Amino acid sequence: MVPISISVVLGFLALIATYLINTSATLQLSDSEVINSTIAIFACLGGLVSATFVVYSYMQTNKSFLLGLKPSLLIQVVTGDDDYSFINYSNTSNNEFTDLTMVINLKIGNREIDLSDLFKPKMSMAAHDVRHKQINTCELLKERGIDLNKEVNMGNNAVLTTAYSYTFNKKLEKRNGAEYKWNAENQRWELL
Repeated sequence: MVPISISVVLGFLALIATYLINTSATLQLSDSEVINSTIAIFACLGGLVSATFVVYSYMQTNKSFLLGLKPSLLIQVVTGDDDYSFINYSNTSNNEFTDLTMVINLKIGNREIDLSDLFKPKMSMAAHDVRHKQINTCELLKERGIDLNKEVNMGNNAVLTTAYSYTFNKKLEKRNGAEYKWNAENQRWELL
């Protein structure tokens, strides 16, 4: 849409210039000079329109290239045996993360418990790197003053939210991951 808009404006300016050349009393051009001037104006118009599309496509190509360099993280929470949960996270791209910070929050009722301290902030993660964090879910939360199963059995939903942030192209990027709900019957996290 941008190059078309610019081309329309350039075309309008070329028409105005042609009109001024044809109707100007001060220029006093011969018929051949008017024709040559009109041809020159429209030749310039063609060059400018062409340059507009070339520059715009170059900018779009660069934008696509930069987007292709963005790293991507997959976060999964899996419940294993003996009350252990595994937070699996893997870099699914060919590019390295820098300043990767994991944000894990547990919402129970109207309370929110930040579990981000389980991960080192501002870490680096190579391309296709796969990592796991094993935690004893109920024990960890008891240490933080939460009896997970008791809260859920009292009717409070326990929702674990995942997110991450990182720096890309000198900008802080933030991405939300999946959310999980604690099932007290099965003693496991279930994807929402």
